[in-house]
Amino acid sequence: MFRKVTSAALLGMLWTSASPAADSAAVPSDDHFRVETLVSGLVDAMEIAPLPDGRVLIAERTGALKLYTPGEQGARTVHHFEVSVRNEKAGTSRETGLLGVTADPDFSQNGWIYCYYSPQEPSEHWLTRWTLKNGRLEDEKVLLTMEQSREVGVCHEGGSLAFDGAGNLFLSTGDNTNPFKSNGYAPLDEREGNESINSQRTAGNTNDLRGKVLRITPTDDGSYTIPEGNLFPPGTEKTRPEIYAMGCRNPWRIGVDQRTNTLYWGDVGPDARKTTSRGPNGYCEINQAATAGYYGWPYFVGANEAYARYDFAAEKVGEKFDPAKPLNESRLNDGLEQLPPAREPFWFVSRSSYCAGPVYYHDDFREAESKLPPALDRCLITYDWNNGHMQLSKLAEDESLLWKTDWLHSKKFVHPSDVELAADGSLYILEYGSKWYDGTDGKLKRVTYSSEPLQSEPEEADPRLAGISSDHPGYGLLAEAICLSCHQTQEKSIGPSYAEVAMKYRGDEQAVDLLAKKISQGGVGVWGEVPMPPNPQYNEEQLSQMVDAILSLAPEEHTE
Repeated sequence: MFRKVTSAALLGMLWTSASPAADSAAVPSDDHFRVETLVSGLVDAMEIAPLPDGRVLIAERTGALKLYTPGEQGARTVHHFEVSVRNEKAGTSRETGLLGVTADPDFSQNGWIYCYYSPQEPSEHWLTRWTLKNGRLEDEKVLLTMEQSREVGVCHEGGSLAFDGAGNLFLSTGDNTNPFKSNGYAPLDEREGNESINSQRTAGNTNDLRGKVLRITPTDDGSYTIPEGNLFPPGTEKTRPEIYAMGCRNPWRIGVDQRTNTLYWGDVGPDARKTTSRGPNGYCEINQAATAGYYGWPYFVGANEAYARYDFAAEKVGEKFDPAKPLNESRLNDGLEQLPPAREPFWFVSRSSYCAGPVYYHDDFREAESKLPPALDRCLITYDWNNGHMQLSKLAEDESLLWKTDWLHSKKFVHPSDVELAADGSLYILEYGSKWYDGTDGKLKRVTYSSEPLQSEPEEADPRLAGISSDHPGYGLLAEAICLSCHQTQEKSIGPSYAEVAMKYRGDEQAVDLLAKKISQGGVGVWGEVPMPPNPQYNEEQLSQMVDAILSLAPEEHTE
């Protein structure tokens, strides 16, 4: 299942769609799919739970759990969680809040839903079960609690929930580590006082629940048991039996094949702009686990490309880690020193924010009129939070990859944060919204299929590019770029607004060359500690067009 190929071969084989297998050409063109907005005005929309009767639960990071009911306007709040959210001044709790929601497989009988959130106190994450009754949540039962650091700069919390077809519940957890102090490479800082810059204490630790995908079997009394086949059998010294997949950086969104129970997740990759003696440039992975295993972080990324041991105090590079026999020798490790052999991802690409959605089976929706077409049968649906692009990965009977292609490329999705199948075989797409924090333009959308081409509808304007003419040649380039994950034109997100950038460089004769280099090569330090990833795919003319579009936001200087 996990074929061994070189990284260059893997990228060429899996990422491009230039020469897919013939049956990928049978995927209907975008004009056969209708995208309609069901709910607008969501705040930091994180995850959805479609219910059997057509209603949809929507989790907002800031604490509101909302319920969309077909035929009603908007979505109403059924519960508000008192959660820890970002402290703007202190820079703490960067990615905490209400992070995930899913419904019990027997929801129609028991009304149970599961939520994963960060209470204000103590500094933990909680996995809890509730009963949705009369439009409200009641009878909270805490299944599992997990340590969570909230120091300055710490992020990666995961939080996605999904059941398999056997009644097991999966929960993704991030490595809860500061990624900004390692120059984009593995956070392995052993210095006293820098514990939050060391992912060996979490993702590489067999005795810690962070940096993992957990698998448990909830029980009727509100607790859980451990299913057979997890990575470490119950009672194994220095391990946690809940662990199914370990070695994850930020497995932000997961999907589970409901027929095979195979787990898929997107692991958001590190920010290194190039390969050096310390390790490889950053990659983003889609991982596949039909059985429990170790997936490499913080010692390997991509096709098991190894990081080197690194002395942060002396700035000295040591030997590289061995994927066949990885060792966690950190002073912060209270788990096993010898880790399982590292597995390679299902596919991977240069740094972005890929997420895993569902696997579609056409026969599961025989009577539904709005179901997706048969050409998508046995396709894993994935999506990129950064640029909104969606992909189809066709699975063979043995779950290997037959082909991969872009999908709905002409449709616009602003930071998609969850993709789920509806009970009628249509597709829900949740948009986080344009801002990194506290945005108010998140949306719930629905995708349906038509056997006949549909009349094209006016494309929604991208709120992140307000103020730039859509006729400008740089507009389309900026709309496709990874830059929109951190920037928008009028308001500050995780990075400065483009209007701020334009004003800073207004009148600077070197601005075009300087900013074009920034976009192409990336950088850090001018506007803060969050690194700007490189975009080497653009040529000189394209870079100039992108910069000119940004600079167009500054009013012209007037002279007397």
